[in-house]
This record gives sequence, C-alpha cells and structure tokens, in this order.
Amino acid sequence: MLQNYPVYDADSHVLLSPRMWEGLPEQYVARRPRPLTVGDQDGMGKWNSGWLIDGRMQPHPYGAAAQGANRPSSTMASYGAPPEKIGNRDLSDPGARISGMDRAGIDVQVIFPTTLYANATTDPGFEAALMRAYNRYVGEQCRAAPKRLKWAGLLPLRDARQGCEAVAEMRELGATAAVVYGTAGDYLLSHPTFSPVWDELAASGLPLCVHMGMSFPPFERLCQSRLDAHSIGMGLPAVLGFVALVGHGMMDKYPDLKVAFLEFGAEWLFYMAGRMGHYMPTYRADTTIKTLPEKEIAAYLNSGRFFVAPEAEDPLLLLEMELVGEDHVLFGSDFPHGEARENAAAEIMGRTDITDPQRAKFLYGNAVRLFGEP
Repeated sequence: MLQNYPVYDADSHVLLSPRMWEGLPEQYVARRPRPLTVGDQDGMGKWNSGWLIDGRMQPHPYGAAAQGANRPSSTMASYGAPPEKIGNRDLSDPGARISGMDRAGIDVQVIFPTTLYANATTDPGFEAALMRAYNRYVGEQCRAAPKRLKWAGLLPLRDARQGCEAVAEMRELGATAAVVYGTAGDYLLSHPTFSPVWDELAASGLPLCVHMGMSFPPFERLCQSRLDAHSIGMGLPAVLGFVALVGHGMMDKYPDLKVAFLEFGAEWLFYMAGRMGHYMPTYRADTTIKTLPEKEIAAYLNSGRFFVAPEAEDPLLLLEMELVGEDHVLFGSDFPHGEARENAAAEIMGRTDITDPQRAKFLYGNAVRLFGEP
C-alpha cells in the first residue's frame, strides 16, 4: 500500500542464479550457464563478470551484442554480491523479497526472468530446457507466498513439444502468465511452426506477456554499447512482436487471449498504429497479402485485451491512455534492475495530470484485469 493506494507491480524480476540450473535434464547439465570472471579487466568497470552460455559471455560491455544484464556479482557471494541482498534478488529467500516489497509499498508482484533468456542459445532443445528449469525454480519459490508473489513462465516456442509441455507445467505450478520476447530468434512469433504452442496457451487461459529483450539476432549484431542495446536490440523487437500478434492475425485467431507489452514503454505504439493503419486500406485490396488482421488496428488496441506498461514519467501518458484505454496501462517497477523504476510508483503518485481514479487503475486495478485477483 502506498499512500492508501494498493500497488500491483506488473513487471519485476528475479536474477540469474546457479540455483536455476539444478533442474536441468542430465544431457544439458554440462552446458549449464557457468559464472566467469574476465582476467584482463582493464576498462570493463563493473562488467568484468558474466555467464558463459554456449561459448559466449553474457552480458558484456563492448562490441557486437553488448548489453547490460545481471552478472554473477549480483547473486553470488563468491563474486562479490552482498549476502544480505542475494535472497531478494534471486528469490532464494521469498521472505526477503516480501520485506523489500513492504518497504516499497508494493502489495503484489508478478516476477519475470532476466532478459538474457531472450537469446541465450540457438539450440531449441537446450533453450526449452533452460526455460523449463527456470519455471520450476520460480514456481516453487513463489509457493511461499502465492497471494503476493506471482510469476510469468517462459514459453519455449522453438521446440513445439516442450513448448506444449511447458504450458501444462506452468498451469500445474501456478503461473500467472506466459512470457515471450519480441521474436523467437530469427522468426516472428506468428511463424506457423509455433501454432501448436499457441493453441495450447490459448486453451490454458493464461495471458501472454511480450517482454523487452535482445531476441532478434540481426539487431543484436548492431549493438556496440548498452545504449544501443536498449534503443535497438532490446527495444525494437516490440515492433516485431506487434506485427506478429496484431498484423498477422493472432489476436483474431485467439479471441480470448490477453496480451501485454512490458518494459518497452508505450510511445512506439503511436508509430505502429499510425503506419499499419495508414497502409491497411491499400493492402486490403491486394489479394496477394494473406495475413492481414480482420479489423482496423485501433480496434485491437481498444479490444479490452491489449495492455501496455508506460514509463512512470512518460509525458505522453494521457495520450497513451486515450490510445489503449485507461483500463489497460500497467505499472512495473523492474526491480531489481538499474533503470530507476524502483521509484516509479512514487512518480505516479506525484503526477498531477492524472486523476485519482486513473492512478488507482494504473497502480492496481488494471493488473487485476490482466492477471486476475491476487
């Protein structure tokens, strides 16, 4: 509770930890992510440690695929993580996470994985195994306080069998939502080979969250700095995810599926709604195009099934509320990442351009519409 407003945090995180690999199938144990420290640390600042995953270090600060993400020094005492913070960050101590929520005035959190899962490996089987091991870990940890600790399960798309099994497993473990990134590697989310997994998810009733992450390898190769990563590699997949879900008719095919875009901000929606809407009349007359949405773009944004998480300080917030409806904007703290969203709820409380009823929806009510009552 924050100044008498309940707070439902729609986007918080748990950081990578070796505890997450304990459930890997035997054939993948030797390939598990391994913590490492760089020998020559000159000029690397705090980015001198990372995870060795399929032959490359993630994250790293220089060159192609540079990005910021959590390091072993965030969750392992032997790498310098403050012991008193580890249990909160990696959820090994659910009580510590709840104490942190209490200090921040947060009543409920939906916990998401690190963005490193967006493109950890090109091997579909290994990717699915990593994702399912994560789901089992976070599902078990959230059982300690299921009314306050909710979680989104990673959805493996590139291994259809494991993807379908993962949906059933998520339901059994008590997941609140499923999470994907803007693409599944080089493929749009609407690629026909993923249809069995989408059918299974739609039947489960779980909402779908598309989260920021460097999922599209061609974008990854462009990024030479952390700024590039957030602006290009991690941000632009929102556009690709929107094209797949709206432009390729997935929201038509699955009429009960609720969709949320998280940590991308919301300004990009104006561009996409405008561009796609501008060309739609011409394309409807072109019989060579087979994947157009059945309705106009605005109809999907106002369908009651489309949610987005603007930044708390966003100057376009009122226009974004008008675009998707004030019942469909979500608050996310991004805890424990470093973009200063830990003060986002207080920023929302301090805004004078929104009404108290709008504030209550932003901080709590809209998350209930997406995820259900705690």
